[in-house]
Amino acid sequence: MWPVTSSTDAKRCFVISPIGPENSSTREHADDVFDFIIKPAMDELGVAAVRSDHLHEPGMISEQMLRAILDYELCVAVLTFHNPNVFYELAIAQAARRPVIILIDKGNDLPFDIKDMRCVYYDLKPRALFDHVYSNQIVEHVKSLERGGWVAKGPLDGILPAAGQDLCTVLASASDYGGSPRWLELVKQTEHEFAIAGINLHDWRKTMSFVETVERKLQDGCRVRVLLIDRENPALPGLINDLAPSSSMEEVSAGLSSSESFFRKLADSHENFEMRTIRTGCPHFNLTITDQVAVAIQYLYAARTALSPTLVCPADSPLYATFQREFDSLWNANDPQLGSSPRAEQTTEAQAV
Repeated sequence: MWPVTSSTDAKRCFVISPIGPENSSTREHADDVFDFIIKPAMDELGVAAVRSDHLHEPGMISEQMLRAILDYELCVAVLTFHNPNVFYELAIAQAARRPVIILIDKGNDLPFDIKDMRCVYYDLKPRALFDHVYSNQIVEHVKSLERGGWVAKGPLDGILPAAGQDLCTVLASASDYGGSPRWLELVKQTEHEFAIAGINLHDWRKTMSFVETVERKLQDGCRVRVLLIDRENPALPGLINDLAPSSSMEEVSAGLSSSESFFRKLADSHENFEMRTIRTGCPHFNLTITDQVAVAIQYLYAARTALSPTLVCPADSPLYATFQREFDSLWNANDPQLGSSPRAEQTTEAQAV
């Protein structure tokens, strides 16, 4: 479902900043703020800090900058000098509901429309920089964002829902979402429920620290639910493309057996951990649901799961509710207590047809 951990798995912070020409006082100030305040904070957090002049990919820098604002987990905006380009980029980040931390030189006031945003008032005096006064403030702001699931309110919330709270991120492939640490972060951030559904979910059981993280969540009262497709589900052979790498029916069946044993062991050991197999119904996507987000990876016949299109839907999105409803429907339809009830038999026969 996701690639092996690599250096690209780290969260990223896009720094919106005045830059100015080389050797100018603006460039010197921007470099000092980046090198002595922003970067130390991000290094402590394991977050990669990137400014627009650090982007070296081919193409237009403005397009790369916009993609960074929309794709990175966090933005830091330096408002010193009241640069119009900085305010323009900040407005884009706000409209896109990106988490933003503002930096501004002491003695400057924030404009009224953004006065309630997270802000660090800084100076470049040696003592404060040596003691990491402002870097530590940034670290605390980021930790607060992390505890809140990296969710930010936008200025258009409640005014233009389609441009604000209802947005879902569409990725060309699951691998674009990130490596296993980012997926594991979903488990860490949720408090009340963690639910996953799919064909065999083997990437979860192969994820380092998954069991330990889940067990800590269970101890805190979090509910965990797992849905695997049943090996006897009549739809299973139709989901498998024997020509795709590592997708033969034999390999999938073996993976299912291993996954079922893995998750069953957890379910037998923990009261709040439940697992069911899907004999009634058919999963059309690999689904992860937490308190904050639903991530749905569409199953494609022509491509492996890691290469399939992916939707990332925040909890206040209508699509989040749709995916939650689909999971609950499959969960209820495959309640072991239903057994071979007429309803279950009729549903299975209809699906087989």
